[in-house]
Amino acid sequence: MRNKEVFYSDIQKRAQSIYEGYQDIMKNTSRKDMSLSETQLKFFIKNDGRLGGKAWCKDNIDHIEINTGVISNFFDYFIGFAEELNHKFINDLHFKISKKQGDDVSFLLLLQDENKEGIILNNETIDYNLASFLTVFVSRFILTHELGHLLNGHCQYLNNNDLSYIPMYYINRRTNNISPLDIKTMEMDADFFAGTDSFRYLLILYNHFEERVDPALLIKPIDLFFWWSFAIRSNFLISQHILNDEEYSTDRTHLPSVARFVLILTSIVESIDNGIYKINYRSGDSEEKLVKKLLDGAMYAEEYYNSKFHTEYAMTETMKNEKYVNTVSDLETNWDNLRNKLISFSRLPLFERKNRDFTLE
Repeated sequence: MRNKEVFYSDIQKRAQSIYEGYQDIMKNTSRKDMSLSETQLKFFIKNDGRLGGKAWCKDNIDHIEINTGVISNFFDYFIGFAEELNHKFINDLHFKISKKQGDDVSFLLLLQDENKEGIILNNETIDYNLASFLTVFVSRFILTHELGHLLNGHCQYLNNNDLSYIPMYYINRRTNNISPLDIKTMEMDADFFAGTDSFRYLLILYNHFEERVDPALLIKPIDLFFWWSFAIRSNFLISQHILNDEEYSTDRTHLPSVARFVLILTSIVESIDNGIYKINYRSGDSEEKLVKKLLDGAMYAEEYYNSKFHTEYAMTETMKNEKYVNTVSDLETNWDNLRNKLISFSRLPLFERKNRDFTLE
C-alpha cells in the first residue's frame, strides 16, 4: 500500500498537465524568439534521497528535476502524522485496550453516502489517504515553484547573461556573477507563482469537491484550505530544520524558510481580501472562515512539529520581526528593478507591485 512509485508516476503526469494548462496563457504573451510549437517540458525524477528540485531551459526545451526525497521524506512524515492522529482518535474514544495490544490497534469505519451506499474503511486506509493527499499538496507546490522559474523567465534570463544559479540545498557553494539579492528575489517570485497556482487549484477542488475529492478522506470542502496550509507549512518547517536558516544574512541566496511561508500565506490572504479570486462559497462558508482555515492549518503544523522535535518554530514571531520587514522591503524594491530585466524573457505576465503590504494583521 505504501509503494511510492505511485507518487512518482503521479507527479510526472501532473507536471505535464500543469505545463500544458499554461499554454493558452503563454500563447498570448509569447516572445518572437521562442516558438511555443517547439517548446516542451522534460520532467525527471532523480534518485536522490535529499529534498530538492531544479529547473533549467536549453534549446527551447524546459526541464524540471525533482528528487525522490521530496516524495519519500514527506510521505513518511505525513504517514507518521496520520497514524498518530488515528491513535489519538482511538484513545479519545476510551476503548478498553489490553496491554498486549499496545499501539497495534485497528478499526473499521462504515460511511454512508447520500444514496445510502456504504463505504467500509480501516484505519490504515484512512492514514494512507490523508498522507497521500498531503504529499500531493507539497510535491505539487515544489513542482510549480520550479515551473515559475521557467515561465517567469528566470532560467532564460540566467542563460542569456551567462549567469550561474545555485540550488537551495547547496548553500555552501558560492556564485560570483549573480547577487544573492537577485536570487532571493527570483525565489520569492517563484514562491508567489506556486502559491497562486496552488490556491487556484484549491478553488477547483472546492468547487468540484464531490467529483474531485475522495470521500474516504473524511473532510469537508472548507477543510481543503486547512490541510493545504498544514502541508505547505510542514514543508517549510522541515526545510528550516535541515537548513538551519533563521538568519537574514545579505549573502544568503534564500530567505529563511519561515519567512518564505509567511510571504506566501500573506500574498494569498491579501489576494482574497482584495477580491482577486471569485469564490462561490458553499452554505455555511465565508471569507472569514476560509482565511481562518488557512491560518489554523499552519498553526497546527507548527504545534505538531514542535511537539515532535522539541523545537519552538513560530511564524507569528516572524511577522513582527524587524529584520523580516526590512528584508522584504529590500526584496520589493529589487523586484521593481529585476522585473524590468525579466519582462523580455518571461512567457507569462509578471507581477507588478502596487503598494503591496506583506504583513498579516
